[in-house]
Amino acid sequence: MTEMKKGKDIMAFWEQGPPMGFIGEDMSYERKREFRYSLQDYMNDTFKFDSFNGKLVLELGCGAGIDSAEFARNGASVVSSDFTQIATQSTKSLLEEAQLPAQVVRTDATSLPFKNDTFDCVYSFGVLHHIPDVERSLAEIARTLKPGGQVMVMLYNHDSLLYGYSIVYLRGIKDGLLEHSTMEEILDQYSERKEDNPHTLVYTKEEAKALFSQYFEVNSVEVRYNVIDLPQQRKVRVNLPNEYELGWHLIIKCQKPTKVRTQSEVRR
Repeated sequence: MTEMKKGKDIMAFWEQGPPMGFIGEDMSYERKREFRYSLQDYMNDTFKFDSFNGKLVLELGCGAGIDSAEFARNGASVVSSDFTQIATQSTKSLLEEAQLPAQVVRTDATSLPFKNDTFDCVYSFGVLHHIPDVERSLAEIARTLKPGGQVMVMLYNHDSLLYGYSIVYLRGIKDGLLEHSTMEEILDQYSERKEDNPHTLVYTKEEAKALFSQYFEVNSVEVRYNVIDLPQQRKVRVNLPNEYELGWHLIIKCQKPTKVRTQSEVRR
């Protein structure tokens, strides 16, 4: 698949509707908010949306806009960005319904239309692992973030129960898909609620830290969200302590260095 063809396929897939968008369903903003933060109940404690009062936050890949709204209702100034028309429209509508200010921009994460050193925080939840040129996106995040600014990102965890059981075992081995498909193709097919995503990656903690360390000072890489997907039911909770690090979500928190680092500092 050529890079141009893959890019068009990725765009077409996500134009079907953003996660948590509930397209075609008569669901209020408050109901969407309740659903999101009860399903992924670690998020408020982990991301501390209420600690960004007065800060300028960029959400990279805003989807349906629920997290942008959470920052805004806690006093942050938020710029919500996404590369699809349906996501930017959904976010504008949701912020209007929530009676929150809307600054929504349609843009590609690999080429951001913002000046250097603009944002206090860049937040991206479940987006970067769908971008083929992820390092270019990280370079753009680093460029537009203020020195000392914060990065908070969620990526999918390679060492998770969901990947090992639901995707590798159930789909790859039990359903026999590995007989004619690669593991990468199976992951693409079953990583999202809608099947056949053109591009998905999973990362170990070590891989995530190495990736982000090229651009930022990594403060933490944590594992959350202990769930599996079953053939007829998605996101079934598994009662496991977080210390086993089998959750589907890797949470990476970083800071932009306040001074330019040497190559030896980056390698460390």
